[in-house]
Formats: sequence, structure tokens, C-alpha cells
Amino acid sequence: MANNFFLTGPPRRGKSSLIINFIPKIKGSVGGFVVQRMLLSGKTIAFRLADLGEEPYRLTQPFQGRIPDPVIYKKENSSRWTPVLSTFNQKGVRALKRTANCSLVIMDELGIFEEEALPFQQAVLERLNSPQPVLGVIKDKASPFLDRVRATPGMEIHRIEEKETPSLLEGFLRERRLLAR
Repeated sequence: MANNFFLTGPPRRGKSSLIINFIPKIKGSVGGFVVQRMLLSGKTIAFRLADLGEEPYRLTQPFQGRIPDPVIYKKENSSRWTPVLSTFNQKGVRALKRTANCSLVIMDELGIFEEEALPFQQAVLERLNSPQPVLGVIKDKASPFLDRVRATPGMEIHRIEEKETPSLLEGFLRERRLLAR
């Protein structure tokens, strides 16, 4: 039986929204992280890491003068995203370490910007290889880190376009007795 259930697929198709819909139904504690889109006038200006042990699970956050805990941002007059490895390696690692007693670990989302965040990668792989169930989103791209994650024993990865994905996710959570009746 797989212990890790991940969603993948094109951006903005509802992968994280599907997970959020199940969170209120989870029996027990939920921890981990979510990468939130920071919006200014409807435009994405950065992404930040939110520790679910400290903050609610939200996909977007309005920009209010500063970006707390950014994981990627665009420099002024640039179209390229710049990673902030210290956020992954400090707050991301701390968020994953504090899930030791959680019923379910969330990793929303793993992507290509973590490629050089080695302590974060180590924490992710440790959690994926633990007996705790992990529910997450993985970017639909190839990279050495993401390929290692995909090759982890006990991984189940589903494309969001598959019509049966919501029922498969519900089944994953029911098999582990994580859904409240």
C-alpha cells in the first residue's frame, strides 16, 4: 500500500484546491507546508512558504507591503523567478520536522526551485520514507530532486485531469482512517 499520494498536472488546474477540500474532513492533526501565491492587484509577485503548524491552509495571500518567508520572487524588471534557498532550508525544514506526531503531512508543492536546497530535500525524503501518510503536489517537470521524489518507494502520483482522482484521494485517506465519518 502506497503511503504517499501526490497530485501532478498543469498549473492552475485545481490540485491544491482538491487537497484543501479534504483538510476539514481529516481526523487528527495535519502539518507540513503550502506554497502560497502572493498577489498584488491580481498579479502574482512572489510565492511564500506557510507552515501549516502555524498558519491556516490558504493558496493565496494578498501583498501587504512585504513578503514574509518568500521561496521565489521576481526581481524588478525581470521575468525570471529567483529562489530563496534559506526559506526552504530553514522554515521548510522546520515545518517538516514538526510533523513528527501529525496524522497527515502536507507538501504543497514540490518543484524545481528546491534543486539546490539540500537540507530541505533531505527533510522531504525523510518524511516520504517515514510511516506517516503524505499528501502533496509535485510539479510536472523533470529535475534530479523531483525524479528522486517520484522514485521514492510508496509513491502514488495522479494527474489532476483523471476523473477518478478525487475518489482515489478519498480512498487513500479512508484506507488510513484519516477521514472523519
